[in-house]
Amino acid sequence: MADIIHFQPKHEISAKQNLDSFIEHCKNTLTLYDDQGGWRSNSWKHKQKNRSIAMTFSKFRAKSNPANFDPLDEPFLSFAKAYIRYSQSIKAVSSVANKMVALRMLHDALVAVHGIANVLKTDGLVIGELETITKQRVSNKDRKNKIGYQIEILLEFIRSKRIVPALQSWDNPWPKVGAKAERTDEDSRKWRDNRCPSMHQMLALADCLANAETLEDQYWSSVSTLLMFAPGRAGELSELTVDCLHRGENGALGVRWYAEKGFGYTIKWVPELLEQAVIKAHSRLMDIGKPAREAAKYAHDHPNVFMRHSGCCTSDGFAEDKPLNAYQFAHAMNFGEESSSKIVKLKDLNSNTAWDILSSDKTKWIVRLRKSGNPTYQGLARYVFDKYSGADWPNLSSINRPIWKSLVLVRDREFHNSANPRNFSWRLPSVNELNAQLAIRDKLKNPPKTLFQRMGYKDEDGSDIRLTSHQLRVWLSTNAERGGMDAWQLARWAGRARINDNRHYDLRTQDEREQQARSILEYNERPTALEAIKLNLPVSYKDLGVNRIGIADVTEYGMCVHDYAMSPCTKGGECMTCKEHVCIKGMPETLERIVRLEEQVESQFNKATEDKADGVFGADRWVSHLGWKLAHIRTQSKRLKSEDTSEGAILWIPPEHDPSPVKRALEQNSLDTSASEQDLVEESEISMLLGIENA
Repeated sequence: MADIIHFQPKHEISAKQNLDSFIEHCKNTLTLYDDQGGWRSNSWKHKQKNRSIAMTFSKFRAKSNPANFDPLDEPFLSFAKAYIRYSQSIKAVSSVANKMVALRMLHDALVAVHGIANVLKTDGLVIGELETITKQRVSNKDRKNKIGYQIEILLEFIRSKRIVPALQSWDNPWPKVGAKAERTDEDSRKWRDNRCPSMHQMLALADCLANAETLEDQYWSSVSTLLMFAPGRAGELSELTVDCLHRGENGALGVRWYAEKGFGYTIKWVPELLEQAVIKAHSRLMDIGKPAREAAKYAHDHPNVFMRHSGCCTSDGFAEDKPLNAYQFAHAMNFGEESSSKIVKLKDLNSNTAWDILSSDKTKWIVRLRKSGNPTYQGLARYVFDKYSGADWPNLSSINRPIWKSLVLVRDREFHNSANPRNFSWRLPSVNELNAQLAIRDKLKNPPKTLFQRMGYKDEDGSDIRLTSHQLRVWLSTNAERGGMDAWQLARWAGRARINDNRHYDLRTQDEREQQARSILEYNERPTALEAIKLNLPVSYKDLGVNRIGIADVTEYGMCVHDYAMSPCTKGGECMTCKEHVCIKGMPETLERIVRLEEQVESQFNKATEDKADGVFGADRWVSHLGWKLAHIRTQSKRLKSEDTSEGAILWIPPEHDPSPVKRALEQNSLDTSASEQDLVEESEISMLLGIENA
C-alpha cells in the first residue's frame, strides 16, 4: 500500500470547505479499493487471507441483500465512502461491520431530524435520534456496546476534523458486557456447557490422527493436531512454514508460530507426550503438500510459462503460444479421463462439439478463456497465476515468507471425490473448510461427511460429534486454568497480546471456581512457600525466612530475595552461586532445570580442564570458576533429590560462600572483617534462621 497522507483540517476555513476537502482528499489521493471500482462502486470488499468482508453503502433493511440494495443518499454517501476509505487506509481492520452500521444509523438520524442526509447538519437532536434508532434496532447488549463505540469514534471524527467543529462530545452510554464465560445467568451457563468440548470428543480427534488412512483424513487430522498441543487460531495455520519445528537448547520441541491480533512471532513448546504426534502431523503435511509447493515455486520462477505436468498429452516441443485443441486442453487442466474419452471419439478434436463437452454452466470460465480463440499454454499460465496468486503474492499474508514455504498448502481439488487434483495449482485451506471437517453443515442439502463420520467416531450419546476449531483453543485454555497455569504464562502460550483476554476462554464450572477459592481460604494461617507457589500466590520474604517486607521473585531454579529497590542484580544471572537465591524442594520444574544446568556446566568444565592440560592461556581461571559453580549446582541437585530432604524444604548456599563486595574488599586488604558489621549481621541472621553452621 502506498504511503498514507493524513488529512489535516484547516481551522480558518468553513466546515463545508473542510468536508469538501476531506472527501476530495480521500477520493483522489487515496487508492484503497481502486481495484474494485473505486469511488464509482457502492460496494467494496476488504480482503483478508482466505475471506472477504463486504462493505455495502446501503440504506437500512431488516434483511440485507448485497446484490440488491438502495445506496445511501448524497451527500452523505460521499462522506461515508471517504470515512471508510480513510480509516481503512490508516489501519485496515476486518471488523468493519459495526462501522457500516454506525454510518447507516447516522444517515437515518439525519434524514429523520432534518429531512436530508447531510453530515454538516449533525447536532444534538441528531445524536438523540441516533440513540433512539440504536435502541430500536439492536437488542443484544454486547452488540449495542460495540456499535455505540463505533458511533462515539464517528462523532469524535466529525468534530476533530472540524466538519462540525461545534458538535457536542458524546460518550457511549451502553456499558461493556462482562465476558460470557464469567456470567452466571442461565443462558451463559448453557453456553459454557456446550462451548467446552468433552474429553471424549478430544480423544476421538486424537484417535483420528493415529488411525487415518486416506490422504484427506491424514491431512485434516494433522491440521487439527497442530491446534491441540497449544491454543492456536485456525487462521494462524496458514502462516506455519515447512521449517517451523524447532529444538531448544534443552532438547524440547517447539513450533515457530505467528500469532494474530498483535502478538506476533513466538515459539509454542510441545508437551513431551505430544512430541511424536506433532512430528507425525508435520511429516504428513510435508508429504501431502509437496506437489502444491512445487507448483507455486514453478509459477514464481517461470512467469507466463505453464507447468507441464504428468497429465499433459502434448509433445515436449509443443510451443507455449500454440493453440490447444479440446483434448489437449482437457489433459492440461486435469479434467479426467471421462471428458477426454468423450472428446477422443470425435473426428475433429477442435470442433465446437468437442469444446461443448467441456463447457457447461459450471465451467463458464472456459467460454471466457476462448473469447480470443483457443487457449495456449501461455494463456493458461496467466489464468493459473490470476486464479491462485492472491493479493500478497509471492508471500504469505502476515509473514515475509514465500507461499511455497507454507506447511498446509495443497492443490486445488486435492480431496475432491470425483475430480482430479489440479497438478499446476496451489491454495491455502480456509477456516470454514476446517470447521466443515469437525461438524456437519446442516444448511446444505447434501453436506459432505466430516472427519469423524468418515472414520466412524460418535459422541458419547451416539450423536455426531460437532466441534469448531475455536473450541479446541477453549478446551486447552480451560484445562490450563484447571491445572493452575499462571495468567501471564497462559496468555503467552495461547498467543494473546492481553492477559485479560484469558477470562473469555476460562469455561470452568462455578463449582470448580469455588473449589479453587476455598482451597486458598481454607488455610487458617499463612501457607508455606511451596503451598503458595502451587496456589499461584505471591511468596513473601518472610515465607523464605528473611525478616524483610516484600515479595520474592521467581527464577528458573527457585526464588530470589534480592532487594532490587536498593541495587540491580550484581550476579549477572548466576543464581546458583548467590546467597540471595533459594531452591525449594517440590517447586515445579526447578529440579529438571537444575539437572540440565549441571550437565551444561559439567561439559564446559571438562572442556576447560582439557584446555588447561594443553596449556591454553586463561584456561586455569575457567577451571576455577566453573569448578566452583559446578560444585554448588551439584550440591543443590543432590539435596533436592535426597529422600532426607523434606518436601518444601528451603535450601540456601552458605553465606560465606558468597561474601559481599564490602567484606571481600576488607579481606583483600587484610583488614578485620568485623568492620563490615551490617554484612555480618545479615549473614548471621540468615545462618541462624536456616541452621547453617559456618565452615
